[in-house]
Amino acid sequence: MRSDARHNRAKIVAAATDIIEQHGTMASLNEISKRAGIGPGTLYRHFPDRDELLAEVLIAWVARVEEAAEATVIRSKSDLVDWLDRLASISNAYRGLAASIAASAQNESSPLRSAHAATLRANDRVFAQGRAIGLFAGPVDAGTVGRLVTGVAMATEQASLSAEQTRTMLEVILDGLLVRAASGDHIEVVG
Repeated sequence: MRSDARHNRAKIVAAATDIIEQHGTMASLNEISKRAGIGPGTLYRHFPDRDELLAEVLIAWVARVEEAAEATVIRSKSDLVDWLDRLASISNAYRGLAASIAASAQNESSPLRSAHAATLRANDRVFAQGRAIGLFAGPVDAGTVGRLVTGVAMATEQASLSAEQTRTMLEVILDGLLVRAASGDHIEVVG
């Protein structure tokens, strides 16, 4: 890539990051091109669709998810609720993000699959700790947990729920997972 093309791409990503932080994942692509000081055609040459641009913006977001999982230590059920709360909070970093990632879950060719996969890996890593200390009798599918947390994140965003309301929903989810795991039911949903 030529240096001017690299420069334009960096301007687009910087403008997109700012605008998506302010207006959410459905922010105007025209506004992004204006803020970047380039024409819409240049934006579309670099990013043929919204999801490709969003995937580029989410590189730093994916790093946050991975860092949060690495920093999480599970010693109790409360620690798992804390993790789910952090994950829901990270998912609400940009308005509409939880819905955008959820929409990519079944689309293998989506540029947002890397963000979706990061949340699955993070859940696997954290829930493996819960399994190791005996909180779960059997496996807990990261995809199921991810979809449940995404639902909570979307409800929190849409209904402007308090942190306490969000945490209560996450506790209910975890209680259900613990009961199913204790009963020996394998918790797995493909996708």
